[in-house]
Amino acid sequence: MATIYYVREGSQPGNIVSSREVSVKDVIHLYGSAPTNYNYMKGADSPYINIDQEPAKPYSDPAHVVVKIEGDEVNQGTFPEEGFYTVSDVRA
Repeated sequence: MATIYYVREGSQPGNIVSSREVSVKDVIHLYGSAPTNYNYMKGADSPYINIDQEPAKPYSDPAHVVVKIEGDEVNQGTFPEEGFYTVSDVRA
């Protein structure tokens, strides 16, 4: 399974709006299979984006979609490494 996170702009406190587990097949169905649709977050240990910014504003809309790929879901085509990927050109 993969996990999709809907993330607000800003630092960690309160920036994950929601998340859900889906199959990698469903991720590819939603956002496409082209590797260029996904930006690997090298060294990331969480789905947080822009952690150096001010805290996320409460009740703001999600600004990013982040996908977590587990080791058993890695494939050489779309997701060549385990970890977090931001979805390009998609707003939640």
